[in-house]
Amino acid sequence: MTNTSAPLFGVRVADFSVHAAGPFAGMILASLGADVIKVESAARLDITRRPHAMYGKPPSSFEQVNASKRSVTLNLKEGRALELAYDLVRISDVVLENFRPGVMDRLGLGYPQLREIKPDIIMVSLSSNGQTGPEARYAGYAPMFAALGGLGYLTGYPDGPPVELRHAMDHTGGMMAAFSAVAALCAHRNHQVGQRADVAVRDIATAFMGHALMDTAMNDRDAVRNGNRDDAMAPHGVFPCLGEDQWVTITVANDEQWRALREAMGHPAWADADEYGDAFLRWRNQDSLEHSLSQWTATRTAAEVTDLLQSAGIAAFPSLSADQLMVDPHLAEREAFPTTVHAEKGEQRAVAPPWRFSETPTDPLRWTPDLGEHNREVFCGLLGMDEAELASLQEARIVW
Repeated sequence: MTNTSAPLFGVRVADFSVHAAGPFAGMILASLGADVIKVESAARLDITRRPHAMYGKPPSSFEQVNASKRSVTLNLKEGRALELAYDLVRISDVVLENFRPGVMDRLGLGYPQLREIKPDIIMVSLSSNGQTGPEARYAGYAPMFAALGGLGYLTGYPDGPPVELRHAMDHTGGMMAAFSAVAALCAHRNHQVGQRADVAVRDIATAFMGHALMDTAMNDRDAVRNGNRDDAMAPHGVFPCLGEDQWVTITVANDEQWRALREAMGHPAWADADEYGDAFLRWRNQDSLEHSLSQWTATRTAAEVTDLLQSAGIAAFPSLSADQLMVDPHLAEREAFPTTVHAEKGEQRAVAPPWRFSETPTDPLRWTPDLGEHNREVFCGLLGMDEAELASLQEARIVW
């Protein structure tokens, strides 16, 4: 049943994206109520639809980033398939893609070509390095985004190498692409214009380290990797707890919270040492401070430390694993992991989008579509194709 109250009801997206970042953008738009039609092909399966080399079945990442979409198959190397792609663009508001710059142009689906077909089309192009610049056509995957953007250099411990981020960069790129699509839709509403949104994940990483760039510009110094430590607050980190690989995060922002922490710990003698007398001294003596605090947390569960310190007004939370998140009572009350039901496949837990609208609620995520599941629905329903022609195109591996 169509949810006419969803924020993006009435918006249609032709989603040509693959892998993770682009499809995640499409999933966000779909979860906001847009009709997102994923264009794919059996001739070249999305890598996350292919069986995993080790586990056999396709990775779970495909299920997460393609929920709530419709799937059609077009072998874009065939002329008739390209014509159908153009027809789909004509009835769409947004085209989403995340190929290396130049690929969509070679397919006949570049922005200049699509703009001739539909002058007010919005095209969101998500790539590693953007559509312009000397490195625009360089290949890139998630770890490279943070590396090229400088964020990886700031991540890690002082005595270790940079830590390159993976899914976080893909999904952040997807979120920014979705944000850009919504902004372009607002501009279309206000100014009746279409446009191309050029989103580079490398630029996103650089934007996230703006404080370090400003420090270099203003103070002529480079930021360094400092693990879980903060530039001013101490203690500020992750500390071991009872159990295997169990941890709690603790942050003390000021002297008042330090006094509260000492009281919560029962005023251990080490906490009264002069070397922890003020915020600067605690920050300067973090090695010994973290060692002593770790000995205290190690005798308690992460939940016990969290409850004790939160009741004292101190920021503390367990570092939760995926299985712990799935049974977390707070997330359960917020319905963060709803159950999606499929008529033939049964039930499957899903990951809900991280927003709740009071006046324009969105529907639960729908089951990820099978390859070409909506061919008849889209080609015959939306585009008015005769069913006999569809059958002929499928037999010729054009709709395939």
